[in-house]
This record gives sequence, structure tokens and C-alpha cells, in this order.
Amino acid sequence: MRVWRGAALCACVIATGAVATQAGKEAIISDASSAGWAFDGNPKMSEIEAAGLPGGKAVLVTVAKKGDNPWDIQARLPMKEGIAAGDMVTFGFYARAERPDPGKETATVPVRVQRNAAPYDAALEGAVQVGKDWTFHCLVGPSKLTLAPAELAVSLQLAGEKRAIAFGPYLATKIPGGSGKSGLPCGEAIR
Repeated sequence: MRVWRGAALCACVIATGAVATQAGKEAIISDASSAGWAFDGNPKMSEIEAAGLPGGKAVLVTVAKKGDNPWDIQARLPMKEGIAAGDMVTFGFYARAERPDPGKETATVPVRVQRNAAPYDAALEGAVQVGKDWTFHCLVGPSKLTLAPAELAVSLQLAGEKRAIAFGPYLATKIPGGSGKSGLPCGEAIR
């Protein structure tokens, strides 16, 4: 597993730290102390400038060839808090496609909030369309599972195509019982 840590990630947590206060019950479940992007499958990674994003930096991940499985190269991010079935979960992240999927204007990225071990069942899943401009993408919905912190991770599966995607800060939250709306600035929300 390769890990990228940058000031941008800490800046995002600081900039959105008011989420819990503004939204009442919304709680941050991602871990600011280990908020780096961690990748399985040995992709090429480099730090790039990201003007306009919190912290001003991002990680560019290049997938040299399409994998046999979308998860052959993936970001796998542990969480510091668990979730219960029915909690409203939001995973948000900045991204842009430096090199979209072949023949397309976007890169399709499957995102899963899931169990971090076999059978890797999903509490929440969807796919975002990452375009050429920085956007704060969100996967939002009620959790289908109850998972303790040690069982919970977020997976972004990248080996579906040959591509290059830049990732900026991310944040994950939950609203217990599923009532309310996330305070995250979701530019594109997949439900």
C-alpha cells in the first residue's frame, strides 16, 4: 500500500470542521491524523499544485493500464468512527480527471463505503463522474450495514480504465439515524 499525505488534507478537515456544529448531529468519521490517500496496486503517484483547493496540493494517480478488476488499483481509506445501519453517510472528495477514460470527457470512479475485509460487502456504493475541473464529489445515502471502526473503509476503485486522476482533500461524515442533510459542499452528490 502506498500512502500520500499532504497539507491539503489537514486544511480540508480544518476548513470543514464546522460541519458538526452547523448540521447539529453530523459527525466526522474520517481520521484527520491519518487523512492521507492510501493506494493498493502500486499506481504511479505524484504531488501536484492544486490552486483553489484547501492546502493547495493534490495527488495525481496514474493508472498505466486497465486492470482485470476495478479494485486492482484502489484508494482504501480507514475511518476512525463506525456506522450503524440507517445512518446517513457522506463521503466527499475533491477530484479532477487529468486524463479521462479513453474516448470520454470524464472518468467513472466506483466509490464504496464497505467492510474492510471479506466479504467486502457495501454499506453504501455508487459511481462518480470525474471531469476536467476540480469538483467536490459526494457519495450520500443511508448505510445498509452496521460496522465498527476497525471493520469500515472507503474504497475508490481506479483500475477500470487507463487514466490519470488528481485527488485533493476528502472527508467522511455520518448523521445517526439518517435524519438531516450533510453540511459538506457537495458539488456532485451521488445517492
